[in-house]
Amino acid sequence: MLKHSMIFNVTRPNFVSLCIFLIVFTSSFYVRADNMINQTDKTEQKTCSAQEIVSRETYPGNITVAKLANGLTIIVQENHAAPVATVRCAVKNTGSMHEGKYLGAGLSHVLEHVVAGGSTTKRSEAEIRQIVDTFGGITNAYTSLDITNYLIDCPSKNLETCIELIADSMQHAAFVTEEFDREMNVIQQELADGEVNRQRVMWKMLSEQIYLESPARVPIIGYLDVLKQVTREQIIEFYREKYVPNNQIFVVVGDVDTDKVLQQVATEFAGTPRGMEDDGVLPQEPPQASPRFAVREMDGNTTDITLAWPSVRLQDNDMYALDVLSYILSAGDSSRMVRDMLYEKQLVLSVGTYSVTPSFDRGYFAVRMSVLPDKAEEAIQQALRHVYATQKSLVSEKELEKAKKIKAAERVFGRQTVQQAAEDLIHSYMSTGTPVFDDHYVENIQKVTAEQIRHVANKYFDPEKLTTIKIVPKGYKDPQEAKIREKDSVSDIHLVTLENGVKVLTRRMPQLPLVEMKIYALGGNLADSRKTAGRSTLLCAMLDKGTKKMTAEQIAEYFDSIGGGISFSAGRNTISGSISVLKEDFPKAMSILADCVLSPVFPEDKFQQTKSLLLGMIERRSADPRAELMELFADSLPETTPYAVLSGGKKETLEALTTADLAKFYKELLVGQNITISVFGDIQPEEAVQLVRSRFAAIPASEKPATPFFDRPNKIETQRVHKTTQKDAGMVMLAYAAPNIFEKEDYAALDVLCTIMAGYRYGGSSWLFTELRGEGLVYSVQGAILTGPAPGYMIFLAQTAPDKVDEIIRRFQKNVERAKTGQITEEEFLIAKEMMIAANAQENTTAGEQATITAINELFGLGYDYDKTFAERIEKVTLEEVKAAAEKYFQNPLVITTSNQPEK
Repeated sequence: MLKHSMIFNVTRPNFVSLCIFLIVFTSSFYVRADNMINQTDKTEQKTCSAQEIVSRETYPGNITVAKLANGLTIIVQENHAAPVATVRCAVKNTGSMHEGKYLGAGLSHVLEHVVAGGSTTKRSEAEIRQIVDTFGGITNAYTSLDITNYLIDCPSKNLETCIELIADSMQHAAFVTEEFDREMNVIQQELADGEVNRQRVMWKMLSEQIYLESPARVPIIGYLDVLKQVTREQIIEFYREKYVPNNQIFVVVGDVDTDKVLQQVATEFAGTPRGMEDDGVLPQEPPQASPRFAVREMDGNTTDITLAWPSVRLQDNDMYALDVLSYILSAGDSSRMVRDMLYEKQLVLSVGTYSVTPSFDRGYFAVRMSVLPDKAEEAIQQALRHVYATQKSLVSEKELEKAKKIKAAERVFGRQTVQQAAEDLIHSYMSTGTPVFDDHYVENIQKVTAEQIRHVANKYFDPEKLTTIKIVPKGYKDPQEAKIREKDSVSDIHLVTLENGVKVLTRRMPQLPLVEMKIYALGGNLADSRKTAGRSTLLCAMLDKGTKKMTAEQIAEYFDSIGGGISFSAGRNTISGSISVLKEDFPKAMSILADCVLSPVFPEDKFQQTKSLLLGMIERRSADPRAELMELFADSLPETTPYAVLSGGKKETLEALTTADLAKFYKELLVGQNITISVFGDIQPEEAVQLVRSRFAAIPASEKPATPFFDRPNKIETQRVHKTTQKDAGMVMLAYAAPNIFEKEDYAALDVLCTIMAGYRYGGSSWLFTELRGEGLVYSVQGAILTGPAPGYMIFLAQTAPDKVDEIIRRFQKNVERAKTGQITEEEFLIAKEMMIAANAQENTTAGEQATITAINELFGLGYDYDKTFAERIEKVTLEEVKAAAEKYFQNPLVITTSNQPEK
């Protein structure tokens, strides 16, 4: 079941190529209002006492569900693993399906933008932003087909403030005219941007074909012509009708006290009465009588395909067998379709299946593929052969058990953060009336039999009810397309250096029965050049493609069978390997990881397969406006900097690489002094170190550095570089040379400056976000410092309309000049530092995140506990140092732009 699908139950997809399928669904089921601030404050200060709690039920996992007399549902889950919390309020009987006479206007989404980004009757928008920024709260909201959800993630010490903020915005939004007009402009740009996003377009096309009568056919964001007719008065009317306690589910998860939470929420909603009940009856989709087909041309070099059959709704017991079948077909590298279509036959760039089972109507079972255009028809036929084969033969017991194990493991891995837990509670309760439906779901998955799978395959996979959706390149003539363990104490981090120089970090984190192991080596773009671009990426892609003991298929089969994962990747400064497994599987999984690292054999057939897949990924860059911009950026930099090396390489550099090149490169990097290993999770640190020593002591030691020196010139000259594309979107980047991570004082000052100008993790009250989003000029804007052991660059980046590109450049430059001339207030400076410190405190809470950050910092020579000094380093920064950094580094700007218009 893919979380964040509202009341949809979606089986876990397997998209080998950069998890594209997961991206499709997390960005398609919802239209998100990213970086919006939830507003608070009561229209009328009422003196009534708290609402009466009329019922209270407890569930396993420290979960409590309570009801107030006015109909408000409150769900609380205590989780004291870290001092963080999340506060959410989901409004049911909203979402695009519940807009009645306004269907197609995207009214719920408009309301979400206005409420999440606007003033209340107690505080202005600016006051609320300042409050949230001060404690580093992360705010957001999203709208789906049948729900609108508002949230704030925060340190647990600020919980009461967040509850009050969310409660007030749910009751007393002010609907300031200027804010409404501004958000309408933002939404219209968002709608336009969605039309160049293949994933969103695919979701829209599929919905329109699967549902002809159900309101689920209508895009969540609505249609532009209808959206333009929405008035402020209609929004207010919809808010008053829908945002009533009996339509709301208030959820709090984290390091909290249940009784205190219930009491505060009851008090916050004291003066708000129950509203009219909404029967929620929606038109039901009639049976599909014949095949359906839709195709659309879009910019890009690949063809995206979805094949879908009508299936069942959430309440139907056939759901479980369909979900298991989806796992068998595409979950993991050893699954039927992935092994055959991706690796052996090289028909697709990615492939996955999923079973969508909403509670409001029948769902569908789908196959999703991305292919090169000339292989589209062959890929479709092969996918259909796999699906229809399940109607004749029983799946094997081994496949069945593997799918069940994956589901059980997925349940554990999907509950690590308070945010994941909160979403689980909301969607389980919305779908079934119980917050623990997921546990019931996993239990029923374990009961599925091979006969049941064959039964559902014959029942639902009817060729006469097949829907085919294709997105093809422009001009292309397509022929047709388990229980959580009791908490225990978390240990300190232990560092051991092996005799060969390999550093090993361990930490016991027993909240969940899982283990995360990371191995990092200096490499990546640091060790590559423009001539060898893609070498690190290809090397990492080959490390699990066969060892002296196991074939690629055996490696994939093992990790798929345990519901775990193994991966290798290359970044700007490192190459890395990782395993994520359940505790019981760690020793064997670690041994296999060691084999991949120590004795890869680079088989020629797998080498050619892998190279072909990576070349396909290069072809797909042209479909992504941001990827195009980053490639243009890299091409515009001096060759001396590793940032001029394009991660993933280019066609000519990748094609030139041989297995001999990889073997030589691998030996250069595989030296003890160049490697750091971390093992975090439900382990005994001493035992983990011994396991690592038993395998990785074989790495040779060397006194020579394995990578080029970090002193790599990054000087750039003032210039503008533009690329004309066919996309109806404009991208703008402004770049300046920046220091490396070892120039700690300058780096910290620039980090604060970047936060003031563009926000920290989200826009907040930053200059560029407030100005450009506030005036509806951009869909997104952000700043970042791309640096590492070698000096890098500070960049500002925005997505806008093509005709606004030059205006965005002017606005960027105006704000840069504002910083260079020292026009930074003390208040802006202090808020930025507080926001950075509070946001950083909420990061790196899971075992995998901590294993990653500590290993990288130790590898770079900063020390594994460097992240713990973040607050201290930021506190030391002075306003004068920030102004000096602006004057020092804002020199010789490099301007990069792409749009469908020529450079002016």
